[in-house]
Amino acid sequence: MEALRALLHRLVPVLDRAPEDPPARITYRLSRMAPAARARAEALRREAAADFGSRESADRWLCQPVPYLGDRRPIDIMHSASGAAAVSETLHNLRYGIYS
Repeated sequence: MEALRALLHRLVPVLDRAPEDPPARITYRLSRMAPAARARAEALRREAAADFGSRESADRWLCQPVPYLGDRRPIDIMHSASGAAAVSETLHNLRYGIYS
């Protein structure tokens, strides 16, 4: 099972059709989420904007690979409850200077 997850993790960037431009990528990802997931993701986007000082800075961060998230982009994993929880934890750690 772990080998399958590792393979899928490597293939996702190849199969990904989301635009690279941060606002366009976020719009694309949000449009493909279920309503509950979209509400969760939009709340995290607002939280990131408050932490980073602007929506543009938050959008750039949401679209960049984050080492703490296994080099995945936050916007790409926020559709699931566990992904949203990981992004929330990452924002919390950034906010309080926890670098582990």
